[in-house]
Amino acid sequence: MNRRSRSFQPVDLALEGATGAATVNWGHLRQFRGPDAPSLLWLSVPSVSTRKEEDRTTLPPIALITQRRVWNTDPQDCEPLLGCKAFWEALRRSRLIIIFDRFLHDRLLKRLLDEFEPGRHLSLETMIVFAGKERKKECAPLVKDIQARLEKKRVNFHYLPDMMSTSAPFPHDRFAVTDGEFWHFGGSNLGLEQTLTAVSRGWSANEMGVKAFIEEAWAANDQQRSPLHD
Repeated sequence: MNRRSRSFQPVDLALEGATGAATVNWGHLRQFRGPDAPSLLWLSVPSVSTRKEEDRTTLPPIALITQRRVWNTDPQDCEPLLGCKAFWEALRRSRLIIIFDRFLHDRLLKRLLDEFEPGRHLSLETMIVFAGKERKKECAPLVKDIQARLEKKRVNFHYLPDMMSTSAPFPHDRFAVTDGEFWHFGGSNLGLEQTLTAVSRGWSANEMGVKAFIEEAWAANDQQRSPLHD
């Protein structure tokens, strides 16, 4: 799709129905730019004195797990939460992003807001976020801030916060999609876990059946949706 010619459709945070899925350019699911084979990444930091993300293919030392937890839990720290380095690199070059997490937390939304700060270049065209009812009120202010930033960048933003943790078909597992790559998270989505956690990446989102699942989940969300502040 030509980025200059795509249509822009701002989304009401009262949420849209299942027909909104029809506006998504699902062709991006066929644009796979991940590794040649699926892989498992253990999230860590380079050292106890270097505050930045590092992904490892082997289990990190206990000292680095402990230090990462300190940096991701310190309430005085205004730096972004440490996540999965490879995921954030993929997010910054992707046109379609899907985040599916019925336990989605405001901490994750804050990291996303940091990624979408003014002046930062994005290739993003569409972002779809599925979240659960439980934290809808605490997430609402950050959702509006994200929407405002993405509107300025002419990004279509779909936020669907009505998954119920006790109801089918929504799973416990968290996952995300960056264009054609499927990511599975053992802990917090996008790798924002405080302690030891692993991320599986390199799966084909198209072969995984993401389009059909998201369209069905979108319809189910619409059936049980409620006002943002109920």
